[in-house]
Amino acid sequence: MKRVLTALLFLHVSVFAETLVVEHFKANVFAKSDKKPVEVTVGLVFEGNDVKKSEHKVVDALNIVIGSYFAEDLVTSRGKELLKSTIIAYAKKTHGLVIDSVYIKELTVKTNPTTQEIVEAMKKEGAFQQQQQQNSAPRQQQQSQQLNLAPPLPKRSLIPEENAVNF
Repeated sequence: MKRVLTALLFLHVSVFAETLVVEHFKANVFAKSDKKPVEVTVGLVFEGNDVKKSEHKVVDALNIVIGSYFAEDLVTSRGKELLKSTIIAYAKKTHGLVIDSVYIKELTVKTNPTTQEIVEAMKKEGAFQQQQQQNSAPRQQQQSQQLNLAPPLPKRSLIPEENAVNF
């Protein structure tokens, strides 16, 4: 009997539940360390009653809630779970929208480094040293080829021309 009631309950929930997929949602959040804006791209799946009809409410709740997080918090598992529960609670409180569950399909944090940070990262990785080593090897080969001990040829011809004055 319990199995029948459980099956009917799941059937009832699945009949009325809708699925809304929000992909490539971009938002700017701040980083804790340097207080610079960081771009976050999120793909989420929402399950609940009337989520397709109320897509604008779901997107509004997502936008408001994700803006209240720091970038470093979004990349931890605890931060992701807190994000999902906060979206559900905010949508219910503000819009009266019942969201049963939220699933994260994608969450990408992109920092916008300055040129100085890029140069420092390249120096740290040794990219400049590799280029210098590659550039110095051909120079050494060129220098060894230039060590020819033959006297240089004159820039003008030593053969006198017919109407030229030779000294």
